[in-house]
Amino acid sequence: MAIKQIIKYNSQNKYFAGFLNHIIEETGIKGSVALKKNEIILLLDDKDEKKLESFSQMTSKYLPHSIFLGDIQTDYANEAILNKPFCSPAYDISLCNKCIEAISNPSSDRYLDSAIKCIHYSNTETIDEQDSTIYSPHYTPNTTLLLCDATKVNDLFIITQEEVKILFSIEKPTLKATLKDEELKQLTNKKYINIKSPYNIKSTLAAINAKDSGINYLFFQDTQTSKAVAIQKNISLIKDTRVTSQLEHFADDKELNRFLNIAQEMGNKQRAIGAYLSVKNGISFMASTQGGCKKVLKFQEFDLKQLLEDMQNDKQKSKLLKNFKDKYSNIINKIEKSPSFDMYETLSVILELDEYGFEPLNDKSLEFRGNGGLKIDMHFNDYGFDFVSFFGSIMSFKLANTDTHYLAYSIFEAFGDMAISTLNQLKTKLKIDNFIMMGDMFDNTVLYSRILSKFGTNKPFFSKYYALDD
Repeated sequence: MAIKQIIKYNSQNKYFAGFLNHIIEETGIKGSVALKKNEIILLLDDKDEKKLESFSQMTSKYLPHSIFLGDIQTDYANEAILNKPFCSPAYDISLCNKCIEAISNPSSDRYLDSAIKCIHYSNTETIDEQDSTIYSPHYTPNTTLLLCDATKVNDLFIITQEEVKILFSIEKPTLKATLKDEELKQLTNKKYINIKSPYNIKSTLAAINAKDSGINYLFFQDTQTSKAVAIQKNISLIKDTRVTSQLEHFADDKELNRFLNIAQEMGNKQRAIGAYLSVKNGISFMASTQGGCKKVLKFQEFDLKQLLEDMQNDKQKSKLLKNFKDKYSNIINKIEKSPSFDMYETLSVILELDEYGFEPLNDKSLEFRGNGGLKIDMHFNDYGFDFVSFFGSIMSFKLANTDTHYLAYSIFEAFGDMAISTLNQLKTKLKIDNFIMMGDMFDNTVLYSRILSKFGTNKPFFSKYYALDD
């Protein structure tokens, strides 16, 4: 008899199975690893108890966590164990636990060895990277925090156990965390910050040296684009260039192509509708049917100068604009002097945030801890999205002295409600109820949570194979 484990794995990457295969070879147990779609099949001979115990100890100590890892089913099976060769290609992943043990132990002959390569996932090749990143104990705006002492994670941040597992996974994505440490709050003047644990050789060495000097964290410009978010049991990579699956070519349009790849992952490539909520690429809705795939609705490009003109030419909104200017002349002056502001920068100015853009607005929305936001107008007209009504309602709430964090929260909740309403209308029109969600706006947990909680029985699909945006 063999012990059989079926491990759900939401990726075609071979490195996790490779780590298991390496431990099989190292312990000498009779076993095999096989990859199937969304599954890793592990077979182990149960006759040699010593080797089985050794395998168990090695996996507990050295097998890394992976963000793609799902449920594990264990049983006994009357199956032959075929010792087929297993080889994994090289991946851009962090050093494994065994490498970290060697590089950080002063008694090891690989201590602080910058030439160390991870060869513990049944790989014969490694990736040579040129890394010019500079790590500093001094904070500068828009930098990411590198956590140097893992034991301090719960002292520095308010973070869930699921987020901790993601932070220290073999993929090492960046996460947004709530600051807990008062000294860190004062240093950064922030309540939320992007954090990352050591993700390659250079960052690992920097972290070891910092920790040995009593420094718990460093700051750096994060060019390793891999950003994750965890909502309930949902883990999504917002952006990634390291470990997500390569997109197949189904369409020349990048957004439609991502949509079709995710629809294929979902298993409904010819019957799906999707919402693409992107900071950089705008907001659009698309549909795939047997007749083809196309965008059925798209926000027009935001034009601040045009917005002010349209508000001035509207009888009701012109009065609102005058009242707003009378009370907040400083805000209107800033807006009028910066006609190139995008939608998020304009919203940031109206809310009088210290910084302008999606990230500051995102952070401010997270400060509200209640349930249920304000009713903000999110309508469409003959020209596309009704920016006049949208900004008009926000200005009205600002005039009513609404708390800034509550208003920011309500804005993202309104985007979620708009997406749900639009998709439900498309569902009725096209008779399709397979919903796909994409876009880096889902980095905002208010929006993500709203979609999950208000979509009812129609569960929206967030890709596990692919990043949600470029």
